[in-house]
Amino acid sequence: MAQTLLIEDLSVVGSVSLSIAMPVMAAFGIQSANLPSMLLSTHTGGFGTPESLAITTTFKKFRQHWQRAQVQFEHVLIGYLGKDRKIYQEIASFLKENRPNLVLLDPAFADQGQLYHGMSMTVVEDYLRLCKYAQVLLPNLTEACYLVGKSVPKVINEAFIKNLLSDLQAKTAVSCIAITGVTRSDKIGSAYLVNDQVHYVWAPKVSGTFFGTGDLFSSLVFGLLIKQEKFPVALKLANEWTSKAVKEASKHEQRDPRLGVATQSVLAKILTYEGK
Repeated sequence: MAQTLLIEDLSVVGSVSLSIAMPVMAAFGIQSANLPSMLLSTHTGGFGTPESLAITTTFKKFRQHWQRAQVQFEHVLIGYLGKDRKIYQEIASFLKENRPNLVLLDPAFADQGQLYHGMSMTVVEDYLRLCKYAQVLLPNLTEACYLVGKSVPKVINEAFIKNLLSDLQAKTAVSCIAITGVTRSDKIGSAYLVNDQVHYVWAPKVSGTFFGTGDLFSSLVFGLLIKQEKFPVALKLANEWTSKAVKEASKHEQRDPRLGVATQSVLAKILTYEGK
């Protein structure tokens, strides 16, 4: 019995991570198994420090039960895992045993040129070990720099992006890599390599804070790849639909931005998507 597995945090309050990935999978017609890497009272943006409960101590027992029940996983999405090294070790063992056909790794440990609060450099090493089992890698610009041991420069040009992508491919051996959160004047998007040439998917920048946009983007890419879209097409569609969600959220002045990006328009788009 093959399954699609989502592994990332679940916030009780706020539409991010699993709260976004689960309805996106459902809209694609993909039944997902959902494993919170940790349960949070709220997500970490704007609510103060949340209370949390990690899955670390029970994940091994989950894996053992799956083996007894002959549950296998064909597709796995991995996002935020926190700072406890044991969860990374457990997931690495799980991936080594299962060898899913598609593992999308959306590392979550840094942004804006620095590590998230409470994170250390060991998390970079842990995500690098997980790259061994991944076919798709979607770091943001800061995370990409940390993964290859570079500093985030003040001025980022195409030559730097190309070298960064090349270094990521060489260090991780992941076949499909895109760097998210790349900006240029009034645009924001993702960069990837095709035949040693940098390609981009762009969307207009929208002022404001929109929590969960990265989670939405990676979930969409994941679902589109499961539906057999090519990587560049998956990036293009995911970028368009995420941009639409941001635009819709920006129109609702009464919406508390801490609750995360609204996904209704994106889910409607997925439901009309015919695929390949």
